Parts: sequence; structure tokens; C-alpha cells
Amino acid sequence: MRRLALLVMAASLAFADGKAAPVAKDVELKKTIAAGLADMAAWAQPKKLMAEGRALVDEALVLDPACAKAKDLQPELAGDSAASASDKKEWEAKSAAFGKKVAPLYIDLSKQKHAPKDDTVFDGYFVRAYEWAPKEVGPLIDAAWREALGKKDWDHAYRLISGAERVQTDPARAKALKEVELHEGEKKALLRKASNHDMQYYLVLPKDWDPKKKWPIMVYVEGAGCNFKPAIENWGEQRGDFNCILITPQGFSNTNALADMKGKYTYTWEFMEPFDKDSEKRFRFDEAGLLNVLDDVRKEFNGEDKIYITGFSGGGNLTWRMIFGHPDLLVCAAPACPNFYMSLELSTAAERETLPVKVFQGDKDENLAGNLEPGWQNAKKICDEKGWKNVSRVMVPGRGHDTCMKEVLEFFKSQKK
Repeated sequence: MRRLALLVMAASLAFADGKAAPVAKDVELKKTIAAGLADMAAWAQPKKLMAEGRALVDEALVLDPACAKAKDLQPELAGDSAASASDKKEWEAKSAAFGKKVAPLYIDLSKQKHAPKDDTVFDGYFVRAYEWAPKEVGPLIDAAWREALGKKDWDHAYRLISGAERVQTDPARAKALKEVELHEGEKKALLRKASNHDMQYYLVLPKDWDPKKKWPIMVYVEGAGCNFKPAIENWGEQRGDFNCILITPQGFSNTNALADMKGKYTYTWEFMEPFDKDSEKRFRFDEAGLLNVLDDVRKEFNGEDKIYITGFSGGGNLTWRMIFGHPDLLVCAAPACPNFYMSLELSTAAERETLPVKVFQGDKDENLAGNLEPGWQNAKKICDEKGWKNVSRVMVPGRGHDTCMKEVLEFFKSQKK
């Protein structure tokens, strides 16, 4: 860690005479932190702490994509961790010590000048400092969000409180977060985590949300592109008079290789990696996670018991799973240009017979002849054989591979109780 200290000192003293243009301090801090992370990963590799080392290398390369040591270590950290018990214990001690040294650097980085569009990234550095050293940074991040609340800087307060809550929950923060969410939630997607599950999700509140009123819940399951936040914010802008609570789960059954999409998620790669090659594990996570999310949204935001659900493309997988597994929890369902995966547990609830399910399919969809048409035929066969009697498909003229947003919203409004 002496190397870290020397690099920070060098960044502070360089160009002190003012005669040369200094390298931006944020760049130097990123390089310094990345170098320290790479050193930790290099220590982890011979101890067979592969997953731990990969997480460090990934973090280093986000900060400094040119970090040669981190790039060299990537191929050396393949495979599962197989460290001895004593090495794992040593890792915990070494990681805790490193966290105390790297956290101040992350805090310093979070305070550097930057464009307003990068506020989320720089507040994220403060949260990362808290992850590395919760005990030491906790009082600092709590003071920062309280100051932001006092200034009614809701955006800044929300980023710090919600980020800190994801690391380690605290009663005072949880209470403050609810207050801030009411200011933020009508205009932008809020990142949240289920209270009894690891699933993270985005939520947009109804316009003029009132805790005394029951609100419809609409679930949008994103497709393979994993553009969770912009997608749900777009639904929020387009929902019109279907004034509902909008949520989109950060699931895994909607896409292909998770490694290719890890930058779109707010989970760590260390958490995501076990799901990468296991499709059934993905489905179990997504289904249980969504059910937990719905429980939370009903309790915290007075959502209705039954939901409206749509899923686009790969998001059709979880949508069909909810149709077949939980028809009693749905008002209706509208898969859009959906995929269909055959691993299902079929409900025997009476609601399956009347549940309105309407698939919207673009007739110009380039994927139709490949896997979407066979998927629809398989799903419809199960419906016909197992008692889902109110299932149909609409071919949308001139539409390609699309969310069919207008058609889905009109259908949902027509089914509103």
C-alpha cells in the first residue's frame, strides 16, 4: 500500500510551480486506485481467489482502461475460486486493511470537478468508498446526504442515500429515502432493492401519488438489450392517463451472455457470474425476485394486489412464466414480440381460464420466422391444453421487433377494473 500513498503524494505535488499544465487530479486518482486494485488482484491470483480477483480487475479497468497490470491479470483469473480456509481468512483481513486505505481516495475522487451529467458517476465513487470501508465512511456519507436534504438537493440526496442503503441498511437512511423518493419518483426511475431478495429494480411512481389511494402496478420486463432504466422512464413518459406504478426488474432470463451486458446492470459481476451459464437459476432468481418486489411495492406505495405485465423480446420469458405460474396475481398480460422458454411450472388456479392474455407481434419482425413463431405456437399449445382459454395474438401491421407500447397501453386501459 506504500505505492498508493506515494502515487497520491505525487499527484498532489506535481506541477506545484504552476509552469506546466497539470494532469487532471481525477485522472491521477483513478490511475492510483486502479493500480492498488491490480496489486490486490495480483495477490489474490496465486491464492486461487479467482472471483475476488476478477472483481478487482473489473473495478480497476472501469477506472483506468489502460491499466496494464489489470489487463495482464484478466486471463490468469479464469475459473472458480478454490482458496484454502486460511487464505480466505487472510483475504478478509487484507481486504479490510486495503479498504481503509482506498476509501479516502474514492472520497477525494467523488469531490473532483465534473460535468453535471456525470453527477451519478461521481456520487457513485462516494458510495464505493462506503462499500470498501463502511465503519469509517458511514458517518461521512450520512453527513453528506443530510446536508443535501437541508439544501433540498433531492437528486444528490437520493443518489447518496439509495446507494448507501444498498450497501448497508440504516433506519434513519431508510426513513429519509422514502421522503426523497416522493420528490424524485414521479419524474425519474428510482433504483431500489427488494427487502427480502437480492433483486434490484427501477420504479417510477404515478403522477400525484397519494398514499391514501390504491394504485395499479404495471411491470415491464426488458429485452436482451438490458436498457432497464431508460426503458421504464420511456414508459413513464408515454403512459398518458394510465396512471400507474411502473417497475422493471433487473432480471437475467431476458438476455444471453451476461458478461456482455454486465455494464447495463447495477449488480457486481461477482454476484452475476454464477447465473451466466445457468438458465434455470436465472428463472428462479427472476421469478422469486419479482414476487418479492411486488410485495414491497404493495406495502410501501399502496399498489393493487393484481398487476399488469408486459415483456418485450427476451422479457417475454419471464412474462410467460408469470402467466403460467401466477395467473391469480395478474389483471392481464401483454407479451410483445416475445421469446418463450419451455421451463415452466403450471398453476391450477381457476383464474387461468379467464386471464386476458394478448400477444402483440410486429408483422415485419425479422425474428418472427426464426424463434418467435415457434415460441408462440408452443405457448399457445400449452394454453389450449392446460386451461388458459382467453389467449390471443394480434399481428401489428408494419411493425418490426418492437415493444408495441401504444397497443399494450390501450389493452391495459381496456382491462382496468
